Amino acid sequence: MKITDEQVEEFDERGYILIRDLLSQTEIEIIQSAIPEILARSGPEIVRESDNPDTARLAFGPHYYSEPFARLVQLPRIIEPVRTLLRDEVYIHQSRLNPKPGFGTGGGWEWHQDFPPWHTIDGMPEPRCIMVSVFIDDCTPVTSPLLAIPGSQKHGLLDSKLHEDAKGRGYALHHIGQEELSKLADEGGIEPIIGNAGSVAFVHCNVVHGSANNVSPWRRAIAYLNFNATSNGCTSDERPWYQNNRDFTPLKSISDNALLDLANV
Repeated sequence: MKITDEQVEEFDERGYILIRDLLSQTEIEIIQSAIPEILARSGPEIVRESDNPDTARLAFGPHYYSEPFARLVQLPRIIEPVRTLLRDEVYIHQSRLNPKPGFGTGGGWEWHQDFPPWHTIDGMPEPRCIMVSVFIDDCTPVTSPLLAIPGSQKHGLLDSKLHEDAKGRGYALHHIGQEELSKLADEGGIEPIIGNAGSVAFVHCNVVHGSANNVSPWRRAIAYLNFNATSNGCTSDERPWYQNNRDFTPLKSISDNALLDLANV
């Protein structure tokens, strides 16, 4: 899939674009059906909610061990826009599933940029990484969608601190202070990124974003596929395979029907 010059300009200006219905209903159902098995894993790649250990907060690396996710990251509809936006060949630096179940068990995320831990821990030289956000469920105003500050990527790497909730829990979240956040929000505003299941947002890794607890009765699962430019490979191997992929081989596209083919297996 080729994106338009207008979409590239929007991404460069605002830091993200949303493409609605990029995946079909059947493809979304195939991905949804894989979630229970992923969340049932017991390894360190599954991070639990601190106040509810029976609930998964994050599942790192699903494209390694789930066939639907392995195919998802190689669909031309996913890879080609990323290549265009990054002006480079790409590989998967990290993937993660945030299931965000309802009734308040799906915890929120403080305002942050994704790039700081990738830079300071993984040794990613430049913010040439895109967070491809695949809406596995409908993301509506009531299911605690992603909130983003348009244009915030232009401010570069902001001062941030490792959030207390993240210490010792298998992930690194560097949150933005209130004063800095207020300045950014006054300048760029805050927008929800909403859309039906199958929509996909392409988000620059320095866009400031966050989300609240999901107190609705409905799950709001999003798969985050973090693509890095191959010329921007990380220099550290401190973190494990499911957080910092060390294979910088450019991803090859597969058949655009590869995910649909699983419906016949």
